[in-house]
Amino acid sequence: MSEQVPAPRPERPDAQRSLERDVDRLARREDSAASFWRGLSVLGTVGWSVALPAALGAWLGHRLDQHFASGVRFTLILLVLGVTLGSAIAWRVVREHRSP
Repeated sequence: MSEQVPAPRPERPDAQRSLERDVDRLARREDSAASFWRGLSVLGTVGWSVALPAALGAWLGHRLDQHFASGVRFTLILLVLGVTLGSAIAWRVVREHRSP
């Protein structure tokens, strides 16, 4: 029986370029603690930007419903408007924080 000789490993001509790319990525990467706090601040900003307009819309709608005795019509309308406005604000905040 003949022994099989392992095939030679192919050379990677782009190894230097790959190494340089990895070094650049490592240099640009944020410190993990700074990244944690940055992510937490974005999360808080997004949460408040949705919660405040929604709560204000619900509160104002409730007041209008009491004044005009209209059931929950204004509450629902202003709640939906508040959530929509808050979501648009949150989208803008996330988009601004994602761009380098």
